[in-house]
Amino acid sequence: MKNRWIFLAVVLAFSTATFAQAAPQQGADGKPDLSGTWFGGGQTIGGQMAGQTGSKGTMELTKWGNDKFNWNRGPESANAPGVYRGQIVRLDQDPLYHCYPAGLVRLGPPRFIIVGGSRAEPVMIEILQTPSKLILLFEYHHEVRYIYTDGREHPKNLELTWNGHSIGRWDGDTLVVDTIGLRDESWLDTGGHEHSTQLRVVERFRRVDAETLEIERTLTDPIALARPFTTTVSLKLSPDKDLDENINGVYDCSQFMMRKPAFGEGINTLLGISEPPAGGY
Repeated sequence: MKNRWIFLAVVLAFSTATFAQAAPQQGADGKPDLSGTWFGGGQTIGGQMAGQTGSKGTMELTKWGNDKFNWNRGPESANAPGVYRGQIVRLDQDPLYHCYPAGLVRLGPPRFIIVGGSRAEPVMIEILQTPSKLILLFEYHHEVRYIYTDGREHPKNLELTWNGHSIGRWDGDTLVVDTIGLRDESWLDTGGHEHSTQLRVVERFRRVDAETLEIERTLTDPIALARPFTTTVSLKLSPDKDLDENINGVYDCSQFMMRKPAFGEGINTLLGISEPPAGGY
């Protein structure tokens, strides 16, 4: 009998320790604590965008969105094509090749940030949570993003920025984040999908357990997308890793600062070279 009680005590102690390890941390306000260094690479549900899963992923585009997509990819005869997993992308159109910021959607958190059109770097994000805001620090280019959780609304005269204006509210144990005010120079992915300034991004951050952060992201853009597009990605906690001081993906921008070709315009125009015959693109 005595041995039985000892056995039960050991099982209870082990179960309590295991639960404590698996349960998400709570902040001072009783909300789940999303703080930590998180590493991309978890399973993605709903499909990533082009460059990751196919020429058009699972997005449904408007005519405007489809025209932009086709122009950015072009046939194989397009100038300076880049190949990523068998997909032809016009590198002269890629904003990253002109040293533009990645923009909110392309920055992450996808599984990878695409650097230079064809090289992929794993995503590392550090989240700092305070009662009034979340600060997201990205290893890629040392980008910084703020999510305000103090109850404020979006400004009426909102200035467009690369990462937009983000406000969050708690829905149970899920942080719902609404972002608007995004500049339209960035792509949604490495495949050439563009967006307008009417893009709205709604994210749902949920700490599934002590080591897993799940982020669902829904994109809505009446100009570019025929219907909302949703993906879900899981990130893993990396308690023993810190953001690298080296800024991943940085290269000499001096050779890339030439203006990005406008829609319907070839790179040769900017170089002062005669354009190819009609149909050459």
